[in-house]
Amino acid sequence: MLLAIFVTLFGLIALFEGVFFLTHLHKPFMIFDPTESKFVATQLKIWGIIMTVVGIITVIAAWTDIIAFIVIMVVIGCVLETQMAFSITSEFRAKYH
Repeated sequence: MLLAIFVTLFGLIALFEGVFFLTHLHKPFMIFDPTESKFVATQLKIWGIIMTVVGIITVIAAWTDIIAFIVIMVVIGCVLETQMAFSITSEFRAKYH
């Protein structure tokens, strides 16, 4: 039961992040300004869709009680979160390095 709660929380965080990216395609936030950079806007759209899908599937996996499915979704979510962080900040790192 505790595993399902924690995995659901992980999935909801990924879902929130994906929806946040999709709703901020036309306004600046933090260090990103998708209105000035086509690269950032494209990255936000792609990663918003990916993280939304991963979040939904992870929440579903959390309540199936299939351990392999849960572990696979958590691993996929962690790897994609890391890839997303590096790809979105790559332009910022290149510009200010």
